[in-house]
Order: sequence, then structure tokens, then C-alpha cells
Amino acid sequence: MFQGVLACQAGGFIPAYVPLRRALLERTYLPWPLAADISFGEALRPHLAAGPWAASFAVAPGETARAVERALRDVMLASGTLRPEAFDLSRLDPQSRAHHHLSALLALWTRMGDLLPEDIAYLRPILEAEAEEVIDPLHVVHDPADPDLTAVERAVLDTLLRHHGAPEDLAARRAALIAARDRCHGRPGSALAHLQQMFLAATTTRRPLDDSVHVYGLRDAAAEADFAASLAQSWLERDPSLTPAEIGLLLPAGTHYVPLVREAFTRAGLPLSGLQSEGAKRDLAGECLLHVLTCLRQPAPAMALASLVRSPLMPWSVQDGRRMSNGVMEGGFDLRHGVSLTGPALAMAHLLNDRRVPKAHDAAERLATLLRNLSRDTAFADEVARLGDLMRPIQLGLLARPAESEVPWEDLLAGVPVGAARDEGPGPALLGGVTVLVDGEPPIAPVRHLIVLGFSIGAFPATPPVSPLFLDSEVAQIRAQCGLDLPSQEAILARRLRVLRSQLAAASESLTVLVPYRDLMGVRNTPSASLAFMARCFEGIEDPDHLIVDLTDERHLPEERLPVAPETKSAGLPPLSVPSALALGTDLLVLRTDAEGRPRAQSPTRLDTLLVSPLAWLLNELDILDRPWAPETLDVLTKGSLFHKVVEQLFPPDAPLPSEADIRARLPDLLAAEIAAAAPFLAGGGWMVERQSMEREFVTSAVSWRAMLEALSARVIASELPLRGTALGVPCRGFVDCVLLLPDGSLVIVDHKTSGSGTRRQRMESGFDLQVEIYRSLANQASSAPSQTGLEVKALAQGGPMGVAYHTTRDGILLLNGLSMALPPGGVEVIETDISSAATSRITQEIARLRAGTLRLPGEEERKMLEKAGVGLYALETSPLVRVFTPAAPAQEGDDA
Repeated sequence: MFQGVLACQAGGFIPAYVPLRRALLERTYLPWPLAADISFGEALRPHLAAGPWAASFAVAPGETARAVERALRDVMLASGTLRPEAFDLSRLDPQSRAHHHLSALLALWTRMGDLLPEDIAYLRPILEAEAEEVIDPLHVVHDPADPDLTAVERAVLDTLLRHHGAPEDLAARRAALIAARDRCHGRPGSALAHLQQMFLAATTTRRPLDDSVHVYGLRDAAAEADFAASLAQSWLERDPSLTPAEIGLLLPAGTHYVPLVREAFTRAGLPLSGLQSEGAKRDLAGECLLHVLTCLRQPAPAMALASLVRSPLMPWSVQDGRRMSNGVMEGGFDLRHGVSLTGPALAMAHLLNDRRVPKAHDAAERLATLLRNLSRDTAFADEVARLGDLMRPIQLGLLARPAESEVPWEDLLAGVPVGAARDEGPGPALLGGVTVLVDGEPPIAPVRHLIVLGFSIGAFPATPPVSPLFLDSEVAQIRAQCGLDLPSQEAILARRLRVLRSQLAAASESLTVLVPYRDLMGVRNTPSASLAFMARCFEGIEDPDHLIVDLTDERHLPEERLPVAPETKSAGLPPLSVPSALALGTDLLVLRTDAEGRPRAQSPTRLDTLLVSPLAWLLNELDILDRPWAPETLDVLTKGSLFHKVVEQLFPPDAPLPSEADIRARLPDLLAAEIAAAAPFLAGGGWMVERQSMEREFVTSAVSWRAMLEALSARVIASELPLRGTALGVPCRGFVDCVLLLPDGSLVIVDHKTSGSGTRRQRMESGFDLQVEIYRSLANQASSAPSQTGLEVKALAQGGPMGVAYHTTRDGILLLNGLSMALPPGGVEVIETDISSAATSRITQEIARLRAGTLRLPGEEERKMLEKAGVGLYALETSPLVRVFTPAAPAQEGDDA
């Protein structure tokens, strides 16, 4: 507020002119009533269920409330009285959209009574004060032609001039204020001075670029922060007269650069002045209530449940919350798995594990149970109390309904008031440090050197917000017919450009602009649109991008060899210098051990990963996996697991084959039960199309499987059969989907694959198949321990010939190996080759290297070979590190590092 306005309390506390601030205004007049107990935003929400925004509020209450609050605040600032009665809409077309929205905002303002947003509420008592209420005289100096002053600010300044009068030398002070505001501090004749003068000029001349202006391209925000700190450090070392306060850092709005800048400058030993708080206080109570209602609704979305168990309001430790949330995101919805819980924590886990959809009174009781078992940590006592205040009206409303009535979930969720993150509060001020400026805020003092970080699209200036209520054409219409000066996107952008120009003009010796090539998610960035304003000022710069010196290319580093943060992401960057192998000096096969210290068994899946990428295998062994939080999706693993469970129940061991009609009748219910147990998100209405499609596919596959069993005269003798033993020289264990007994006494180990047969056939014929061959090896070593089906595993070793097969459900093919058939029935393909020779040879060599502590890093050529052989390269998605640590050239033996 009141940017560019100076004030002085003549004979009061302030001896000279200073920027006009709220604290100065508040002590100039008699005290007025204290602020209301409820915030403007919270008071606004109950009134938003009606009006032109009602439909949006029902779908997205938080976003709609913030948008309406912002629009209403703009209307208030555009008034001269901060009263809704001051507006005259008579000249505005009553049928127009502009009239409809503006009158709705004014009606909403009227319903709010005297309550105003906290940051402008202090202005209305000044507008309505009498001259005798003044405590100290206050003289103000401002530019009457300043286009950035709002109507309220102009009205307040007029009131101050009326109450206090003007200083005798007002004209001279006003001229000095304007001159100081418009001054360019760059050295005359330098490229910097030319840029400052021409940055927003309608037409410009071009001058040679010199060392006073630099634009550098760096990897990302972390590299920018490191570079800025080292640059500031080098200036201070070379120039003893330079102080940290004479170096300015201009950051994008928001807090995403704050932790990176703080860390880099702390490491460089440089203090910072004016760096905002890096954190904001979340609305933990509102978030918790939103997640609780979302989870009680059932099925509980994984991300909502994971977020809930990580809430600081939960009655367990941070470590247990992290373990449970990771388990949820990996598909394990039983919160008690992997943690030891007692008391309130165990009660909370039981509550959140309850998959039943509650009726009205049951839902109210569950909310009461949750409140009784929340965290007892005094640090969160206020948030717990607020959560109770938010829940009680919901509980009372539910108890007022019939006990077995449905819960109005949509209405409850729409009414959850999740407040926007708010600042924790300012920390202690530090004077004399490197001066931190923020995009959109005018500079308070000149600096000698200015470094701009984050010069990418959407910043410098920040993109103006899009008003959901008024188009720019409607803003112009309201201005012309009502005299109401609402901010348009064009006006906001122009104001922000003027502020940016004043920030650049604050530098006297040098300007260094840093452009990040990628954002914090690794996505490619484009430079700020303001780069075009800079490029047009200099000779030889035909394209704005030509102004950027790429510091990710070592040839362009400055002579002083300033350190740059190392590159750690691979997309679009030159590859790291990666050796073909790493000598880690320890037996890598004993990283996972049981309680007795013995190496834990490998699974066929883990060994399949080793076939493709030893590094991915190692990361899996160490549990260093990429676990992104994302909404549930119907992926291959989920679909395959559901099919296995359904087929297992349709075709139980030693039972007659079900009829086709029986399959069609039973499968939908079986699938629904498995979805409820293993993938509850699929039961939601939003997944109806996928669910129905999967049901049709499963019916077709199950009917095809029945026909194949009948054609083979095969009998299912085991399902989900556990096997344990040694494979390829290491302990191994796994579960066989099913075992078939053929009329001639032969056994067939079958693995169901919810895919087509193309790549699987290719893989078997090339000798790179591994999974079913490991099952065959384990079955031949079978012990006498009985399985859950009642079949003794030793029977597998004592039976006749043993074949292995893949049943690909998408096309109904059985790819069989190890048995001869003169006339195989339709859909059965006999693969005569050794399906695992190439894979066995490769894995055996890898295991020997692992025992010696050597981790081989295959190159791209090997991966292309595996892909050509039909091997799926899913292991490469285990972690981004796998792609990074890929040798540029084919791996060579003996290149260990």
C-alpha cells in the first residue's frame, strides 16, 4: 500500500521523510476498535452458496472463495469510501454480465457489514475521522499523477492533506520524489545505464553490450543460487570498499527460491537482509478434516489417506507416519503393517482401516473417535482444538439425520474451510547483509551490483491473475459507465513492468541476470518475456535468446571459474562421465539379511531386474526407490493382480471346470470383492468405464482359459503355490500362479500375464526368459513342506516331466516349453528352444561380479540388444539415477572405477 509515498510527522517521532506505512498511520490517529475475531475470508465463505459463483463454489469451494475474495477486495480498493453505498450502477446495462457480477459483489459486501479484509480495514477509520482526532501532524508527499495509486489510497491521501495541510516546500519535495523514483543509477555511457533508460521506452536505440550487463543460463534454481553466492563472494574479495548491503538479489515472488538462496549464501558466509520466511503455516485443521471426510467416504483415495497419516495431528511419530504413508502409496492400505502402535495410535489405525461406508450416525461416531485419539503434542494443541470446532457442526448435522440415512458427502466436503498457507511471521531483522528484493516490490535503496534470479516465464513481471468475474473489456465498461477503476490485466502488467524497471534502475555498476533452463521439477523453462525488452537495447542481439551465455557449457564460464552446482538430472543434458563398472568393495548379495544374518532370498522379479540393470537391482536391495505420490491408476501390476485373484477363485485346485455360464455369472461379484480388498479406488464412480471394460476383458480371458484347460484335459492341482530353494546360485523364492496336471502325468507350471504373446514369445525364443525357468528349478528342488492348498510340494519333484508356460490373457495363447505335443490344441504354442540359456549365462556372470563387490553399468547398446530380444526394460524406471548412470559408450570389461 502507498508505494512511492513519503511522510513525516512534523514535531513527532520521525525526524525526516520516510515511506508511508500502516504503523505510521495507526499512531497518527486516535485508536479505533480492535480487529474482529474472525478473518474476512472465513466470514465470507457462508455467503458464497448463492450468487453467480455458486456452481463453482459447490465444486471447488477453496479456489472459488479466494477468487471472490480477491475480486471483492479489488472493488473495495476502487471505492473512495470503503462503503458499498458509494457505487452507482444506474448507467450499467442491467442485463449485462458486468452488472450481474458487480451487483452480486456489492450485495455480498453489504451482507458482510463493517467487516473488511485485515490489510485495508485500518483505512476506513481514517477516511471517516475528524480533524480533532489527529494525535500528531503528518505531512505526505506523493505524485498526484501516479497511475499505481488506488482510489482508496488517493482518498486517504486527500484526507491527510485536508487534516494536516501540506508542507511549505511541497512542490520541491514532490519534484525530488519523482526524480528519485525515475532515476537511473547506472554509470553514464554504460550498457547498464542505456538499458535502464530504454527498458520500457516506446522506441529505443541500440548500444554495444559491455561488462555492466550479463545474462547467464544455468541448469536450475539450485545452480543459480550457488552461482549468485560465489559471484557476490568474488566481488567482495576483489573490492574492499564494497559492502554486502551494496549487492542486491532480486528473487521471483513466492518462497521457492528462499531455501536455496539461504543455503547457498550461508555456505558462502554471506548474511542476507530482507529474505522472507521460507515457510508458511499450513491450515492443519482444515487439511485434516478434508482428508478425513474424503477417506470416510470410501473408497479412500491413496493420496488422501497417505496425506492424512502424515498429518502432524495424528497420534504417532513422524517416522511411523512416513512409513505408513509410503506403505499406502505402495498399495498397502493396512496402516498397522510394518509399525508398532499402541493406545490412541492403534485406535486411530483401526478407525482408518475400516473400509465400511458409514451411514449418518456411524460417520458422526467415527469423527468423535478420531477427535478422541488425535495427537496430545502441546505444539499442535491449537490446531487440534480448531479441528474440534470444525467437526462439531458436522457431527451435530449427521446426528440430526435418521441413523441409517446416507451421508451428504458432497455438501460436507464443499463446506470444509481449508485456509491458504499464511506466513509464520517475520523473524529478526538483519541489517547490513546482502540486500534481497522481490519481484513486484519497489526497491528501497540503490545497490552497486544487482543479481536477478529465476528470470523465466511467469516472472519479471509475474503473470497477472485472470479474474473469473470480469473480462478486461468489462473492466473498461465499468470504468467508463460507473467511474469504478477496477484493475485490468493490462493495467496490472503495466504496473509490474514499471516496478521491474525501477528495480533494474537501482543498480549502479552491474546487472547480472540468471536464466534457469529447468524448473524445480526438471521441466524445460523458457526465459522471461522481459528478455525481449533487454535484447532490443543492444547491438548484435537479433534474438532475445542470443543475449544468454550458457554456463552449462564449460567453454562459456567466466575467467574466474565461478563454481556452478553439479548437474544431477539427465533430461536434455550432456551425459555424465560414467564408468562401465563400480568397485564397491563388499559382497553385494548380503545387503539384505534375515534375523539369523543369512542373505534374504531373491525373487524371480528381482533377478529379472538384475538382468536389465544391476544398478536398479542394487537400489531395490537398499530400498532406495523412486516413490512419487500420484493418484491411483489402473496399471499393469494392479490389473494382473486382480486377474490372478479372480481366476484363482474360479478355478480352484482339484475341482471340476466351471461352465461358461457360471464364469459369466460369478466373475463380476468376484472382481468387485477383489477391487474392494486390493484396489478400492476402482469402485468409485469415476472408474466405472475402466471397471466395466476390465470386467468384459476378464470374462473373455477366463472363458478362453476354461476352453484351453478343457482342450488339454488339464486339471488345476495348485494355485498361488509357494516355492523356495536355490536358483542361479542364490537363495530364491516365489509364488506360482497355478500348476496343471496333464493326462499323461506331466506337470505344467503356468504364469498368467495380462498382456499379448508377441514380446513374450520373442523373449523365450531368444533365450532371455527367466521367470518360469526359475520356478521349474525351484520345483525340482521341492521340499516336503505342504502348501496352503494341501498339495505337498515334494510331489512336484517326484512327478513326471515338467513343463512351464505363460498364459497371455489378452490373446488367449499358452506359450509352452519343456513338453512335446504332437498335435497341440488351438491356442497352445510349443517353444522348443532353451528359453533361458542367454539369461542364465548373463545372470550367472552378474552374480559373480556382485559377490566380488563389482557393480556393472550396462551401456545403451546392451539395452538395445535386450529390447530387441523382447526383454521389457521396466527396471530402468526404478529410479532416475538408473538413466543418469549410463555409460555413453558400450561397457568394456576392466574399466572398473
